Amino acid sequence: MNTEKNIVESALQAANKPFLIDIAGTPVLMLPGSDGGWNYDELTRYRWEPLRKTGSVVLHQLDSLLAFVKEHKEGGTQLIVDADYGQGRTQFRAVINGHTGAEPGFCDFTALYAPLKTVDWSNWLASNGKKMGQEEFARFLQDNIANIASQNPADTSRQYPAAAALLEFASNLEMTSTVRFRSSTRVQNGQVQFEFVEEGDNNTKGRLEMFERFGLGLQPFAGGDAYFIEAFLRFRIDRNSGELKLWYDLNRPDKALESATEKMIERIKAESGVPVYFGKV
Repeated sequence: MNTEKNIVESALQAANKPFLIDIAGTPVLMLPGSDGGWNYDELTRYRWEPLRKTGSVVLHQLDSLLAFVKEHKEGGTQLIVDADYGQGRTQFRAVINGHTGAEPGFCDFTALYAPLKTVDWSNWLASNGKKMGQEEFARFLQDNIANIASQNPADTSRQYPAAAALLEFASNLEMTSTVRFRSSTRVQNGQVQFEFVEEGDNNTKGRLEMFERFGLGLQPFAGGDAYFIEAFLRFRIDRNSGELKLWYDLNRPDKALESATEKMIERIKAESGVPVYFGKV
């Protein structure tokens, strides 16, 4: 009787020992559990190569995104565009091993491309609507004068002040930074004229003319095209101190961002051949 019991116990102990099996080229270690079941450990670290491609890369150029997609694309490859032009957000995510109409995919091999904004675009957007004193506004114009555009390519009938005229305006702002402004008048050439006086003297000492609007040629994305954006000059005179505050309001910069994004999407469709969707993953 004891002999038979020992044989049974030995068989059970042998059955509960860990053992190795091979699943699609991957060694799997089967481990007995305390509850009588089995646990397993995929020993992928002992494979010469992974079973499939996984991972996420971040790319900084459209050319790099296109090259990456063309190198790795398969049946379920797709590109998702997450864009909020009002918030200034545009990014592209390529899902290389995505779902197809007939088969599911793992969706864990991706590439993210967030286009880099140019310094010029960032400068003008950061100060959009910001109220500045005369000297600060003058310095801003001087530092960013290279972006001034005197003509809109889409509407050549409308003219805008040239860079030289805005530089002169900036210089006049600095020269009159210590005076007190008391009134503004709109003149026939579309400009606004300010009268100013010296401190302690109410007699008019001079006039400063300001443009109502000016044009900008801005490149939203590094390596992309430039777009014309209209800017409206705004002002406010403090009735008590005579201090002049100036700022500008850009006219729909989101439209330039949208156009730049659409141009990239057209290129992606033409060169990669993968479907493009708007959304978020």
